[in-house]
Amino acid sequence: MIDPSLSTPFLVASAVPVDAAHRSGTLDAARALLASQPALAEHSVYAAAVTGNAAAVRQWLQQNATLATTSGGPHHWDPLTWCCFSRWLRDDPSRHAEFVEVARVLLEAGAPANTGFVDHTHGETPQRESALYGAAGVAFCAPLTALLLAHGADPNDEEVPYHAAEEYAHEVVAALLAAPVPLTRDSLATMLLRAADWHDDTGVRLLLQHGVHPDHPGRWPHSPFLQAVRRDNEARIVERMLDAGADPLRRFGDANALETAAWHGRTDLLQRFAERGVPLPDDGLAAVAVDATLGDLHAVRARLSRDAMVREAFLARAAAFACRAAGNGMLAPLGVLLQLLPTVDVRWGEGDGYWDIAPHSTPLHVAAWRAQHAVVQQLIEAGADVHACDGRGRTPLQRAVAACVASFWMNRRQPTSVRALLEAGASAEGIALPTGYDAIDALFERGGMG
Repeated sequence: MIDPSLSTPFLVASAVPVDAAHRSGTLDAARALLASQPALAEHSVYAAAVTGNAAAVRQWLQQNATLATTSGGPHHWDPLTWCCFSRWLRDDPSRHAEFVEVARVLLEAGAPANTGFVDHTHGETPQRESALYGAAGVAFCAPLTALLLAHGADPNDEEVPYHAAEEYAHEVVAALLAAPVPLTRDSLATMLLRAADWHDDTGVRLLLQHGVHPDHPGRWPHSPFLQAVRRDNEARIVERMLDAGADPLRRFGDANALETAAWHGRTDLLQRFAERGVPLPDDGLAAVAVDATLGDLHAVRARLSRDAMVREAFLARAAAFACRAAGNGMLAPLGVLLQLLPTVDVRWGEGDGYWDIAPHSTPLHVAAWRAQHAVVQQLIEAGADVHACDGRGRTPLQRAVAACVASFWMNRRQPTSVRALLEAGASAEGIALPTGYDAIDALFERGGMG
């Protein structure tokens, strides 16, 4: 016998959150409940589905075949929805085959592949969450995604294309591209844009090979190509999109990829555009940004001296310009800007939430956080304040340490920036050892922290 009062909390703990991000939370509570009452996994068809128990699902359907399409449990979901939005499915890829079998049993018993639920936590506009979204964009389970698609699941909603391109889930992307119900042009544009958000070179390549055009914006205000430049993708991703027909001069609102690249200090991209015969602007504010990014101090000064309005507009954007260039590791534009700015410690007022750059960061904060070691050295040599705090009270050294142990770009970590900051007198206050990276722990220990 089990305590029936545990059934509801077990189902809630076993499903992804409905009042928070679906990728948040853990299985700890569900595991604890199951350990205390193992029979909870068979207590209902919903419990069997959410735990990937195909044998128990079959037994329930043998007793009552209509359960395959009957909603129940605390969320009032049908069994296939409980299966596809299971935390067990999401958090334990080794068990994916068990959930695929559960879904197969339910589909063969008549469960609709396009089932799901309506999420009322998205403000005034309820959001439909399909079972396919649970499989493809929450659990990133390619076999379950393929099974649902084979049974007619429609991938063209707002959630599946947006989230399935995350987490480098290339098998999921491939399954969606081969779906019997084809992705629309707008859905494909969303997937390519999101691949750019994730700097996913393989994902971009798969989508471009499928024929997705990088200049089609879909339901977004700008194109995947412009997004790749906005998000500071590597040059090889930008080049893939250029090869697929992207136009650096095509405008979306008040922006195009060429000018965005210039204001981000992307010397590498401007050089590639020029090599492909793309004309660079020769007047106005954009021309100043281009000259600065290409390292032409003489041309920048000449343009600014000729037009007071352009000069004023340029200097208003110069702090953000310097910080973006620092984050991209571009020495040429920084060399120009350091000759024009009143101080090397200019503050980027708004920062950049995408990169977790706090408001009022300096170029040194940004370079340290994004592991741009040569730029860190350049800025220190230019007199940057190694003790400055960003808008969240963090120093460049703290950001350099975080880049080594808690960033998406730890693959390029080196002790170089930490060493340079320590040698420049940066305080190690607020940094706990061990950091998780032996090479910088040794630097701190030699400095007397150990």
